Amino acid sequence: MTERILVVDDDRQMTGFLDRFLTKQGFDVHCVGSATRMGLAMEHGEYDLVLLDVGLPDIDGFEVTRELRRSSRLPIILLTAREDVFDKIIGLELGADDYVSKPFEPRELLARVRSVLRRSKTMGTSHEALPEVRVLRFMGFVLDLPKRQLSGPDEREVALTGMEFNLLKVLAENAGDVVSRDKIMQTIYGHAITVTDRAIDAHIARLRKKILCPASGNTPIRTVHGAGYSLAAQVCAE
Repeated sequence: MTERILVVDDDRQMTGFLDRFLTKQGFDVHCVGSATRMGLAMEHGEYDLVLLDVGLPDIDGFEVTRELRRSSRLPIILLTAREDVFDKIIGLELGADDYVSKPFEPRELLARVRSVLRRSKTMGTSHEALPEVRVLRFMGFVLDLPKRQLSGPDEREVALTGMEFNLLKVLAENAGDVVSRDKIMQTIYGHAITVTDRAIDAHIARLRKKILCPASGNTPIRTVHGAGYSLAAQVCAE
């Protein structure tokens, strides 16, 4: 089946190029120029991936990503003329799968599109093979995957950044096992940007302060020196 790509960009020259280029690569491409039209397109059709410009005329692409991630796991690649690495990090923390700076090399964009689609298919296959997991419970904490929310033992919401949520999800899904930094980089960041070990350590340090055992006050997130991290807790998937 032909994979469908929704291009959201108000630059008609850009959408015209992407339409022609991606169609030649065998994709079914639909282009719109605003977040509003994106919403209408998604109401009337299904897509395998969205190429989303950050600087839309009606709603910021980062906000669109945030809203879409509340209800969908549809792959998103952000397009932007911004070069600041912090913008890339923000986009990825909000749930984007990749980030491409304009102007870009068409073959690089194509490689990223195919890479994101492959990852999406792998995740889709695993979800089809097993009952869909919606909630992960451990030590009184409740990690709600569709809502991307964490509740503590007191049933109050624990504020997490997008990156902290993704980290905790990876650790909880592999509870008891050591998750290497390489696996964290690949699972969360993909090939979007180069991330240092120190950056991951900083995210882990902040997450540890929020995940504390009610009885001991200690965190179950352990560092396995030279190997990675582990969530030392029994996790119940529902």
